[in-house]
Amino acid sequence: MTDTVLEIRNLKVAFPSAGGVIRAVEGIDLVTEKGECVALVGESGCGKSVTALSVMKLLRTPPSVSRMDKLQLDGRDLTHLTERDMERIRGKDMAMIFQDAMTALNPVMTVGKQIDEVYRRHTKLTRKEARKSTVRALELVGVPEARSRADSYPHELSGGMRQRVLIALAFACMPKLIIADEPTTSLDVTIQAQVLDVLKSMQQDHDVSALLITHDLSVVANMADTVYVMYSGKIVERAAVLELFTDPRHPYTQGLLASVPRLSDDKQTFVQIPDAVPHPMHKPEGCYFHPRCSYADSSCKKHMPRLETLGNGRQVRCWHPLSQERGI
Repeated sequence: MTDTVLEIRNLKVAFPSAGGVIRAVEGIDLVTEKGECVALVGESGCGKSVTALSVMKLLRTPPSVSRMDKLQLDGRDLTHLTERDMERIRGKDMAMIFQDAMTALNPVMTVGKQIDEVYRRHTKLTRKEARKSTVRALELVGVPEARSRADSYPHELSGGMRQRVLIALAFACMPKLIIADEPTTSLDVTIQAQVLDVLKSMQQDHDVSALLITHDLSVVANMADTVYVMYSGKIVERAAVLELFTDPRHPYTQGLLASVPRLSDDKQTFVQIPDAVPHPMHKPEGCYFHPRCSYADSSCKKHMPRLETLGNGRQVRCWHPLSQERGI
């Protein structure tokens, strides 16, 4: 048995259409160690959620076309498993917390019954024992009056409570890997902090690995150990969270960090990366970030840089990796 829980090698996902091929993910590698929280960050449209769905093997073909050299969970190769095999793994060995709890939960079933099903499917618990485990799972994530709340329908709960139910669902069988796809997107700031505290304590207390999909850098700073920065379907930087925040090397990473408002900013300036992520059907030649990068030169416009290792496991995809002193 290895300490590596999740290993992805050369993942590619495309969506053929009448207008051309949408290249959502282009050959990314990603590794998550036991008990580690790995964050995958980037703007909307960079391929983060498609990556998460690919790990869970929830993308259907058609419309998607997915290829990977390796998809391994806790030493087990999942690359060629059938849908029936994956159904035995989802919920038990890996689970996912989706963006919108209202659409992720079944609206015509009580939340307790939905958690009961996880225990009934993946364990040998009786119906009565499953309900006891469900109540205990809801209590663990801080749902008050868990026994009565288990009989509630999703629409009867607040957004924060629904998100806690999703966390309870994901952690029910204490899987080896939790994938959290923008778990606090629709919540206000106060509830977001509470939900993140619950998620972080559950992940750390039970030594579960986590893959956190987000564009919120404050969430990354609070949760992550290692960060992968994704841009237009490619990984452009990988670093430990402290290194990334103190010394970002890719111009895109520096732009993301610079665009976060700071209370200590006396000049009250707002930094913005110009333009937007390129359309996945019409990506520029060379480095995909070069139309938005102030450091781009002729080599950036003609050739895609390789993801180079700088040391300490840090990786950057850039012809001109930046130092701490240089800004975007």
